[in-house]
Amino acid sequence: MVQLLVKDIRIQKKFIALGFVFVGFFFFILGAFEGLPISVPAAIFSHFLIVVASKSDEKNNNGRMLASFPLRRIDIVTAKYVGIVMFMSISFLLTSLWRWLAGIVLPAQELPWFSTQSTIMTILILLVFYAIYFPLFFATGSRLVQVLDLIVIFSVGGVGLLAIRIMEWTNVNIGLSLRNLLNSDSLSVLLWALGGGLILLLLSWCISMYVYKKKNL
Repeated sequence: MVQLLVKDIRIQKKFIALGFVFVGFFFFILGAFEGLPISVPAAIFSHFLIVVASKSDEKNNNGRMLASFPLRRIDIVTAKYVGIVMFMSISFLLTSLWRWLAGIVLPAQELPWFSTQSTIMTILILLVFYAIYFPLFFATGSRLVQVLDLIVIFSVGGVGLLAIRIMEWTNVNIGLSLRNLLNSDSLSVLLWALGGGLILLLLSWCISMYVYKKKNL
């Protein structure tokens, strides 16, 4: 499995460099996300790396090639899920590096801000997204992989909009609820939610493993 992760890093080298330049130029030099948490550009960077790695595998028929190697299918699936953590870590570290570098010459109010709550919430959203994405990825393969992220985004977005509508109908103040989630008193709630996201990702891994074992490559 380690070799698969190293393979992803090697394939992604130019995209990591490209994403690093993109994040630095748009989010820090141009201040495109000024006033928003630093977890936002980090999440965009993470998503870019994870999805590009998945799409490049299917585009180059790597999935079929890897399945023909003396590799267990469980290792192939697990490498994708471990890759989520790996690419998220790379993205958050490089984005934090940009913030540190930009902080040398720019005032703090012009930079994306950091809070533990916003970071946890962003990671939770990413975990939920990939918990849905990867079972579909292993089930459909090259048939939908080029638009699969858009399908999941619109699906999750639709559910989110429905949830917002339901909250509006029940007279829940959405803005106030979000602010409460981001304050210091909500940390324990967000940590419990993050634990739920990890459980959901584990369930997703089990489904992906089942689907991929049954798949005829």
